[in-house]
Amino acid sequence: MVRAKASGTGRIRAGGLERDVTFAEADPGAHATIDAAYHAKYDRYGPAIVGSVVGKHAEAVTIRLLPRSNEAPGKGNGL
Repeated sequence: MVRAKASGTGRIRAGGLERDVTFAEADPGAHATIDAAYHAKYDRYGPAIVGSVVGKHAEAVTIRLLPRSNEAPGKGNGL
């Protein structure tokens, strides 16, 4: 996480896609929505699971991924 924030850019792989991205600070207003989504999906597994990925400690390491286009206009699918 420290390197990602320091460099500001990186490459991610998810769902068979690989993309260049820019790392940005998450919108402070998004944290409550993110926490609620985790609670809705994972509360059934108990507080130890959800508690490790929500709250103030999670806010400090939450980043926003923005697509970075290295391709010619009109090429690629973006993120």
